[in-house]
Amino acid sequence: MRKTAIRKIDGYLRSLSAKETGALQRLFLREVERLNIRYLNDFGKPRNIALVLRPWLVEPGEAKLLHRLIYSFRNMHAKLFPLYFSHPGIRQALPLRRQEKEWFELINRKSLQKYQVVFGRWDTNACFDKESRVGDIMFLETNTVGIGGIHYIPVVSEALSSILKASLEHRIRPCCLGHQADPRLLLAEEIKRHARLINRKSLNVAFIENREFLAGTVELPELTKFFNNLGIKAILADPRDLKAKGQEIYYRDVRLDIIYRDSELQELIDIEKKGHGMQALKQAFINNQVISSIAGELDHKSVFEVFSSPEFYSLFNAKERQLLKRHVPWTRLLKERCTADESLRRIDLAPFVEKNKDKLIIKPNRAYGGKGVVIGKLTGKKVWRDYLEKALAKPGTYVVQRLVMIHQEEFPYFSDEEKITFDRFYGVSGFVVTAKSTAVLGRFSKEMVVNVARKGGIIPTLMLHH
Repeated sequence: MRKTAIRKIDGYLRSLSAKETGALQRLFLREVERLNIRYLNDFGKPRNIALVLRPWLVEPGEAKLLHRLIYSFRNMHAKLFPLYFSHPGIRQALPLRRQEKEWFELINRKSLQKYQVVFGRWDTNACFDKESRVGDIMFLETNTVGIGGIHYIPVVSEALSSILKASLEHRIRPCCLGHQADPRLLLAEEIKRHARLINRKSLNVAFIENREFLAGTVELPELTKFFNNLGIKAILADPRDLKAKGQEIYYRDVRLDIIYRDSELQELIDIEKKGHGMQALKQAFINNQVISSIAGELDHKSVFEVFSSPEFYSLFNAKERQLLKRHVPWTRLLKERCTADESLRRIDLAPFVEKNKDKLIIKPNRAYGGKGVVIGKLTGKKVWRDYLEKALAKPGTYVVQRLVMIHQEEFPYFSDEEKITFDRFYGVSGFVVTAKSTAVLGRFSKEMVVNVARKGGIIPTLMLHH
C-alpha cells in the first residue's frame, strides 16, 4: 500500500509545471513562517529548517507495533534510576560528575522519589520508505532531557497537509491520510498526570531554558503559547528567575506546580558556579515537580552498554532481553579494559576498536547534536587511531558502538531555483511515547550523522489509512 502511494505522490510532484511549483513554494514558505519552523544559529539568527515534500506514511499496524516496542524500551530505561543507587555496575556504566552526584544525593537524601517522569525521545534507524520493515529497527540513542521535536513534529505535518493533503489524497484513493499523535498533547497529558500524582491541585507550568544560549530550537516559546491556548497557565522563564518561598516555587507572583526543563543538570551546575543561586530549582527537584525528573540525567550513550552486555542480563526478564538483543547495538564505554564482544568472546577493547574500525562508531558519551561522532568506515586509519587515543585519554567520556545501518531514501524538495528536485538522503527517526500513543520525528541529511543542529531537515509524517 505504501509503495503504491509513494509512487503516485512522486509522480504528481514530478508532473507540476514551473508556474505550479513556484506558487506551491510560496505557499510553503508562508506556512513555514506562520508555524515558526526554524532553528537559531549561534548568534540567535533564525534559519528555516529544510523540509521534504513527500511525507513518511505510517500504517496503523506499524504504529501499534512501534508503540509496544518503544514503550517497552522506555520502561526498561526507567529501571536504571533505582538501580543506579543499588548496583555498582550501573554506577560504573553511567558515570556522573562529582557535582551531579551531589544533586542526586540531595534530591534522594531520605528515600528514592516514588514517581519519576521522563519525557524523552528514543532515536532509531527506522524509516518508512518503499521497503520499510519496522520490525528490524535498531535504537541509536536516548534523549531524555529537553528533547527536540515536540513542536516540530506536528507543525511540519500541518504545513504539508494545509497545502498538499487534498491533492495527495486525490491520487492515492481509496487510501486517505491522517495525523499522528500530537506530542504537545502527549506532554500535556504527562504533566497533568504527574501533577495529580504529587497532589498539586492547580496547574501552573513553567518552561525553563537558559537565556544565555542563543542557538537551538524555538520550541519552548512555542510550547508556552500552545499550553496557554489549551487553557493551561504557562510561562517561559530562565532557571535564575525562579524563587523558593518555603517549599513552594514561584516565578514572580505565580506559584508553580510543574517545571519543564530544557537544561541538563551540568548546565544548571555551571550557572550556579557563576554565582547564581539554584536553590529554587533544587527545591523543585526535591518536591518532584520537574519534568524530566532527575532520572532523565541517565541518558548517557553508555546506557546501551547496560542494554547490550551480559553483565547486566539478569536485570531484565526474558522478553526484555529478547528485545534488547534484537534492537540495541553492541556498545561499550571506551577505556582500557577487557569486555565481551557480540559473540561473547573476551576481548581487549582498545586493540579491538582499532582493528575493527569499519564496523564501529565512536561517540562522546554525553554530547548531543551529533558533536564529535566519528564513523570508522568513513575515517582513515591514522585519524581513527588518533581519535581512539584521544578517547582513551579521558576514560569513560566516549563510547564505541557497532555501526548501525542508516537507510537512504529518495525525497522531493524545493531547490533554490523554484524547482522540485529529487535526491537521496539518509533518514532517521525519533519517537516520543506515552502509555497511550507514539509520535515519530523523521529527520534527513546528506551526512550519515543526521541532526537538525548540523543543518539536517525534518520529514513530515502522516498516517496512511485504507
